Amino acid sequence: MGRIVEMPLPRLGETMEEGRIGLIVKQPGDRFRRGETLLEVESDKTTVEVPALQDGILIEWLVGSDDMVPVESAIARIEIEGEAVAEVKAAAPSPDPSSRRRPGSSSPASLGSGFRRNDDHLRPRTSTAARAAARRSNVDLTNISGSGRNGRIMRADLEAAARPARAAYHVETPQGKIFFREWPAQGQAKGNVLLLHGLFADSQSFTTLGRKIAAKGYRTIALDLPGHGETLSDAALVDDIATAVAASLAPAKFHIVGHSFGAIIAARLLDRAISLTLLSPAGCGEEINGEFVDAMLGGHADHAIGFLGEAVPAEAQAGLADQLGVHGSQLRAIASGVAVNGSQTVSILAALAKATVPVQAVFMRDDRIIPAHHALNLPFNVATRILPGASHLPHWRDPDAIAGLIS
Repeated sequence: MGRIVEMPLPRLGETMEEGRIGLIVKQPGDRFRRGETLLEVESDKTTVEVPALQDGILIEWLVGSDDMVPVESAIARIEIEGEAVAEVKAAAPSPDPSSRRRPGSSSPASLGSGFRRNDDHLRPRTSTAARAAARRSNVDLTNISGSGRNGRIMRADLEAAARPARAAYHVETPQGKIFFREWPAQGQAKGNVLLLHGLFADSQSFTTLGRKIAAKGYRTIALDLPGHGETLSDAALVDDIATAVAASLAPAKFHIVGHSFGAIIAARLLDRAISLTLLSPAGCGEEINGEFVDAMLGGHADHAIGFLGEAVPAEAQAGLADQLGVHGSQLRAIASGVAVNGSQTVSILAALAKATVPVQAVFMRDDRIIPAHHALNLPFNVATRILPGASHLPHWRDPDAIAGLIS
């Protein structure tokens, strides 16, 4: 029997004071090994995986998805063997399970600080703005946990409760297991959106865009392509990757969004598309920044990231390094199949010319990885947009504009 301790939310960046709990990976009762991902914590433009600092068993979560949590606050109770590391604090004696509850909520029977008595009935402590918003939306406040002082429900708590929960799962295919993230549609469902990331990225890169598209009423899914993230597939050739992706999809049609290398895969899925939106697409011209590709494959992510035109947090850079360590040989095989010595060897122009669904492409004017002048090569049926800036990540630079293209 090991020791029961509380695990605090670590500081994941120099300026980080709090984080939003994202995807919870391990569930109560799960065993984990040092380095395994326990949960994800989200910031403005990135999602960071929080690893276990040693082997153990998850006893319970003290937080839930979408909670905003201050750094160093207890987020879970875990059982570990031997002495706890410095970042893990000894837990208080375990309360009776019947009285256990999440922080920020109270049991009405105990008249906790989050509730007050009114005319022999209990009602939660609520800010004026939250009470007015709840009245307008016909929301039952007794079902919402408050994040304010003494458990008071704030307007932000109502907004958080209205956000869709995210799901994550693997889908078995003949080519291996494909990992998915999903943002359920909010409001009246309008259809399905599939997001395909670029080389060296993964589905986490679509966190902000995924939420914004889901808020427009679309069920939105993003997957880790073979050789990336948590997908377990040996596919390395473009056609094999496209086959694996197609096999993993439900029998439906999608608005497909492909970024960079993901655009090459998207162009091979036109039979599954309602529309096609390509972001900084590869496969539309010859040039590609070979220095960027070589630096990534050589493990020099700090140098390569300078070409992206966006600030990438240090913790996300560390995740890139980890991915290269896990998938390095497969990523080299994928990269060599689409570009050699700064020249692309795959073209999607013929496929786009034959498309019978709406196709649009977005280039950044001063992109240092894929030149914007490749837009001049696109066939007449492809609507083209050029955004100002040197970013290679238009869905980071202006996620509202990109989400607005889906209709």
